[in-house]
Amino acid sequence: MFKPTHKKKTSINIIPMIDVIFFLLVFFMLFTSFRTNPYGMEMQLPKAVTVTEQKQENFVVNITKEGEFFYQEENLPIAKISELAKEKYQNNNNLVVIINADSATKYSDVVTVMDSVRQVGIYNLALAAEKKEN
Repeated sequence: MFKPTHKKKTSINIIPMIDVIFFLLVFFMLFTSFRTNPYGMEMQLPKAVTVTEQKQENFVVNITKEGEFFYQEENLPIAKISELAKEKYQNNNNLVVIINADSATKYSDVVTVMDSVRQVGIYNLALAAEKKEN
């Protein structure tokens, strides 16, 4: 006879939405906490008071504390790096080779880079350091 007039209420299940929001929160928390530097590797440069700024178009060689040599974020043998430096030097005689060496890098690795670029005729060298406050 009589039909119920109560309609069944629709409800939105928010548990899957909370799961997605929680996943996004964790995702952004993790990936924003990773530290990166411009060279793509962790380096602790030595500190010096007399640091001067160099132009970025110079030839920059990075040396890690493990003794690996990098040019433009690519791990290369020292022979290849000196070959690339020679090619750049032929196009620009004012080229300065900047050596970014970690403070824990062995002195022999720095001398190896300096010697290899001098063998191809480049004598303008600079050692990178961070500015030390007095």
